[in-house]
Amino acid sequence: MHSRLRPYLLALLLFAALFCTGASQAEDDGNPQNGGPRLLTVELSIGGLPVTVRAGGVATVHPDAPFRVLGAKSDSWLDYGLSFRLAGFPELDLNHYHTLAKILGPRLYDTESMTLEVLKSGQQIGAVSLLVRLLPIDWLRRAAQAKELSQKIAFTEKALALNPDDALMVERLADLYAEAGRFSQAAELLASHGQSQKDPRWLERLAGLYQSAGQKDQAAAALSKLVALRSGDPALMDRLALLYEELGRWEEAAALLERLSSQESGPDKADTLARLAKAQESSGQQERALASLDKAVSLDAGRPALWKELARLRGGSGDKAGALQAMERAAALSPKDRALHLELSQAFLAAGNQAKAASEMEKVAALDPENPAPLLSLAKIYEARGDRKALARVYRRLDKLQPGDPDLAYNLAVLTMEDNKPSLALKRLATVEKARPQDPDVLEIKLRLLLSLKRWDQALETASKLLKQKPQDLDLWMSVLDQLAQAQPAKASELLKQVLAKNPGSMRLYKLKAAMALEAKQPKEAIEALSKAVELAPKDLKLKFQLAGLLEAEDRDPEALKLYEAILDAEPSFPQAEERYLSVRTRQLRQSGAAPAKQ
Repeated sequence: MHSRLRPYLLALLLFAALFCTGASQAEDDGNPQNGGPRLLTVELSIGGLPVTVRAGGVATVHPDAPFRVLGAKSDSWLDYGLSFRLAGFPELDLNHYHTLAKILGPRLYDTESMTLEVLKSGQQIGAVSLLVRLLPIDWLRRAAQAKELSQKIAFTEKALALNPDDALMVERLADLYAEAGRFSQAAELLASHGQSQKDPRWLERLAGLYQSAGQKDQAAAALSKLVALRSGDPALMDRLALLYEELGRWEEAAALLERLSSQESGPDKADTLARLAKAQESSGQQERALASLDKAVSLDAGRPALWKELARLRGGSGDKAGALQAMERAAALSPKDRALHLELSQAFLAAGNQAKAASEMEKVAALDPENPAPLLSLAKIYEARGDRKALARVYRRLDKLQPGDPDLAYNLAVLTMEDNKPSLALKRLATVEKARPQDPDVLEIKLRLLLSLKRWDQALETASKLLKQKPQDLDLWMSVLDQLAQAQPAKASELLKQVLAKNPGSMRLYKLKAAMALEAKQPKEAIEALSKAVELAPKDLKLKFQLAGLLEAEDRDPEALKLYEAILDAEPSFPQAEERYLSVRTRQLRQSGAAPAKQ
């Protein structure tokens, strides 16, 4: 039989023989008959090697190793009438060779052990266990035959558990994890093996797995080790630099990009220098960033993007003239870049050069002839310059572009309003209001125009409509109420009630209500409104001080005193609070007839 055994079983069989011979004997094992014979040992042949197993002991058997029973010994003086059976398979003749693989078939992989029973005269006197001993190759063979990826993974895991240091098996299982999208698990597995710290191929795979898992810091750590091993590999440095950039590790990115740029030339070097400039800027090295970008532009002066970036950096460093020069160069290289001409026009406008601003805006309008926005901007520029002829041409172009268009009419109304022509603006806005009667922006402009024209009743009616559209726009309502209160306090008060109903938690509105009440010489109403404001903003000491002053003016000293005390408790150095507190307290003591306490 020895010649039929595969070589890799020999060591296992020897181990099985040694293991079984030394197995411990269970007390009173398998002897149901009190006082009857008890099993001492079982003699087996496993792969042609004799193996002795004590009662209750274990023999490890590889599924392909042939085994049979040679005999058994009991504590009886005469061992006649002994028989043997395998639990679950009583029909097997154990005096002949069998293999667990043939006995169990596919169940082999789900079976840990089998029981070999010894009987005398039909009664069991003891038993031993046959432990199914699978090797890594068995699990790998089953993994190769499996159709489901999950099964391949599970069987390969079992194989690796039997030989955890096998590098090839680690790689195989990592591949399976990656195929299943379990990138973190694959990376963790590779990282646990010592090979991943010294083998460039493993480090590269590890970095890729970390990136696929979204673990960029770990990927960068693996790549940095790889760069140390392959210091002259530009592709590797570029990959690591990209990771540093994604992670915002700008100083490390800058150091690596500087090394990379020293190995490049021409447009490639220009690209790297542009990235270097961004990394340097992001790490607070503004001057070095400018120097790097200057070099990039000198290497590839025909690229508009580099000039645009240079313009931005120069502008950030305070070199406005240099920024404009760079942006002009970029625009000259990109005559059809509408956004760039628009940006350049705005830059010229900010620099006070309206002529060049208009020239660039004309280019924007020519590139986007169906869009009225550039024409509207041109109109504003020409109006600021006082060029009425050019302004008239723009208006005619706008009218021809979209006659009766609500958006155009809206923009023209805004433009006219900004030109301080409220009547004409209101007339142009009427076209828009017919098309979009509930548009909040239209209603807001109409309201402002009506206020400027002092059409108070119409303004109040429009305000009520707008309040339904923009109930929480407090900046808007504070501005409207302030303007209305100066000219029409009664109407302002009426509108304020409506706004407060929409914003009952607004401290600002109650402050305004208090101010309006004071203006109308209604101190009680002012105190009530300011008290509500204090309730909504209890930490506003200035507000409390104002309320205390009102209460004091209305001879409500006890209430004023409480407020002054609260202010001093919160901030002992609050301006004039102590002075007012002492004044009120002294007045109270005098009124009660008590002498004031000495300070």
